[in-house]
Amino acid sequence: EEKLELQKLMERVPIPIKESMEEPSAKVNVLLQSYISQLKLEGFALMSDMVYVTQSASRLMRAIFEIVLHRGWAQLSDKTLALCKMIDKRMWQSMSPLRQFRKMPEEIVKKIEKKNFPWERLYDLGPNEIGELVRVPKLGKTIHKYVHQFPKLELSTHIQPITRSMLKVELTITPDFQWDDKLHGASEAFWILVEDVDSEVILHHEYFLLKSKYCQDEHLVKFFVPIFEPLPPQYFL
Repeated sequence: EEKLELQKLMERVPIPIKESMEEPSAKVNVLLQSYISQLKLEGFALMSDMVYVTQSASRLMRAIFEIVLHRGWAQLSDKTLALCKMIDKRMWQSMSPLRQFRKMPEEIVKKIEKKNFPWERLYDLGPNEIGELVRVPKLGKTIHKYVHQFPKLELSTHIQPITRSMLKVELTITPDFQWDDKLHGASEAFWILVEDVDSEVILHHEYFLLKSKYCQDEHLVKFFVPIFEPLPPQYFL
């Protein structure tokens, strides 16, 4: 019964499973994808395993992210952090962030996803334009509100050389979204990462917690990053 249900799930998950169904890693892969995809189990054969995935996946992936972050592996940190968010939100990175708003009609979200309309461009549209995009004019105002409630920060930097091998960075963070206590709670968390020119090494990482009572304030974060010879043309923040 377990193999039969696993086989059914393997056919439904978005990322193909390369391993044999007999391999333990294949089972974990299927269950994790099923969890993120919010697929329902038909029987009870995999129920206890799914409970374990539900309880452990987020914690284990966070631990992996912390390990690669402290080792300074930029690309792997980016991928593991993306996986952490996918597990926590139970949605794939390719899906529209609008799926996180429970009152948002699913058929409208699917319509936006099918259009492959870049999320960033929704910020530039007014309520009427969004209504035209989804061909439901009366929903334009609601979608516009949700887009501008999604956590977004404006960043600006002031760089000052301290020595030949050290830069001082003053990072100004300006929240650029509408805070709603029901959605955002008491705080929203962000990671500040500075990567080298090849996006291979993390030169600085810092956890930034934006609290609701300071959601309209500018925030100044100061830190130092190393520089090496030959001088790099740029860093990425």
